[in-house]
Amino acid sequence: MPVTAVRSDKERRRGERASVLRSRLSTQLRWGAALLALLAGVTAPAHAQTQSRPGIHDLQAWLLVLGFIPLGEQHLLHAEVQPRWTDDVSRFDQMPLRVGVGRRVGRRATVWAGYGYLPRFLEGDGGVLHEQRIWEQVMIPLPHAGRWAPMLRIRPEQRFVEQWGDTSHRIRALGRLVRPVGTTLWSIAISDEYFHTLDDTAGGPTRGVDQNRLFGGVIRRLAPALSVEMGYLWQTFPAVPRDHDGTTTRRWSG
Repeated sequence: MPVTAVRSDKERRRGERASVLRSRLSTQLRWGAALLALLAGVTAPAHAQTQSRPGIHDLQAWLLVLGFIPLGEQHLLHAEVQPRWTDDVSRFDQMPLRVGVGRRVGRRATVWAGYGYLPRFLEGDGGVLHEQRIWEQVMIPLPHAGRWAPMLRIRPEQRFVEQWGDTSHRIRALGRLVRPVGTTLWSIAISDEYFHTLDDTAGGPTRGVDQNRLFGGVIRRLAPALSVEMGYLWQTFPAVPRDHDGTTTRRWSG
């Protein structure tokens, strides 16, 4: 084969590889930009509404133990416990418990349905407020953007409290990015979750922005199916509404 033909074939292959790399890079940049835009967009409404009056700052500590247990090839079990301390980490506040069953859909997505029980321990002699929830969820890992692994999660909730006049409906939208640190067992994680109440409930939540949770932290892999995650979560609420007599309406977070 003539030398010029060999060179021409090599140059063509190099051009094809460069074109594929440019296409992949363009796709990764689009995914990254879209997810960052989502994170910024869902944070903006809650942040804007908090500017109308001075904020109240409270340092809390949350501990989350979460497990995904395979049930055959297509199904998963979700088990979660999340104790929380409030009032500058001086008082035990609540203990969310969740369980659910998920099913894989296609190569990436999973759909879930489950039950949650959230006892809230009120200050002084306020007793315990018992909240129960039914929740549904769609979790979709997106194509990698470079070394970043993006994920979207949408979770509708139906919330039940005896003191409320009706069921409260809320939807949660979370975007998350995870990136390994070199070849180590460490990764960094960034996420933002937006909460929106869909209706007005007598004695309970009101329709509109409920809260926003912005998180940044690190992950340490301990085993192929076990890791620990540590970080800082910035939870913001819109301006707390007041009743007609001027008293502050209870904030139904969680």
